Amino acid sequence: MTAPDFPLAADTLATLRRAMLPMDGSIADHAEPILAAVAAATQAVPLADLAYVDLTAGSCLLPMAFAAAGARRVVVNDTASRTQVAAQALFGGAPADAETMVRRAAAATAPRRQHVASFRFIADHLTRDVAEIFDRLYFALAPAAEAMTARYVALRWVLGFADDEDGFRILMTHDPAQLRADDEEDWRGFLDRARRPSEIIAAVSRDIAAGQGALRTRDVAILHGDMRDVAGAIDYSGPTLVAVNPPTNGVDEYVIDDQVVHSLIANRLVPLTKCGESAAAFWRSRVEIALDALPRGTFFLVWGGDGALSSEDCRATWTRFGDPVHLATVVPSPGRHALWGIFRRR
Repeated sequence: MTAPDFPLAADTLATLRRAMLPMDGSIADHAEPILAAVAAATQAVPLADLAYVDLTAGSCLLPMAFAAAGARRVVVNDTASRTQVAAQALFGGAPADAETMVRRAAAATAPRRQHVASFRFIADHLTRDVAEIFDRLYFALAPAAEAMTARYVALRWVLGFADDEDGFRILMTHDPAQLRADDEEDWRGFLDRARRPSEIIAAVSRDIAAGQGALRTRDVAILHGDMRDVAGAIDYSGPTLVAVNPPTNGVDEYVIDDQVVHSLIANRLVPLTKCGESAAAFWRSRVEIALDALPRGTFFLVWGGDGALSSEDCRATWTRFGDPVHLATVVPSPGRHALWGIFRRR
């Protein structure tokens, strides 16, 4: 089998987008220009000889893109539990048969791993039926590779109940009629999804299976640690591109949306915590340690300027460690701009 063109064809990238972990404001929104820039910057290196390391993989789209294109090796790391669930399924799970997943979601008496019923601690945000379907999939007794995929299907099922603007909203009632009659909030999307579990789960399962089937690279390592702790332990031998995009300082932005997801994964209510470092100190401590660990000649992909530091401050940090090969500005909203680029370590 010959390797596909790189950057990836639009239909392949669309397949990967449907399989990725949905995340707002993600670097994945700019995958096309990033992949094109990587292709131009590394044109002297055959893709089959290039390793890709993502220190904060988030949605997993970029690691999937390099795996689909046949990169030599892919390393996927993130501190977030939801990214771990996605990465394990996408890179190590067995392709999900949609009918099997639908049967599992409907099987109230099927054996499951020991767990606390999710509805006991998540009832403020999810109805009993929605939480029960999550449990049937997430805690299903199945071979390891199948279980990884089932857990990701369960996660994707729940993520669809977050409102596009407001995230996971508080349910003041679980009565569908009262929710429909609510004159302050529109619950129609929530209720419509809850009425169609078989359809939703079948579609999600097919999307995930298609994404899994598009991946060619089998040398994949999945790590679960703070980038400052894992960066120095990774093997960067051979031509390598490293994505050094730090996470937000806190527990995934210190918001309720992520508390819901991480509580479901932990099978207990996870209290919100706040990072003790300032946002700028958090950014610098992760980025500088990670960049310092890279060998000379390593390519690194970076993003910044729309959060803790200005674009100018971010660029000043990056250029202390490497020389720019490609730079681009993104304007996510009026008055805000971000800078991303590809550098080569000096």
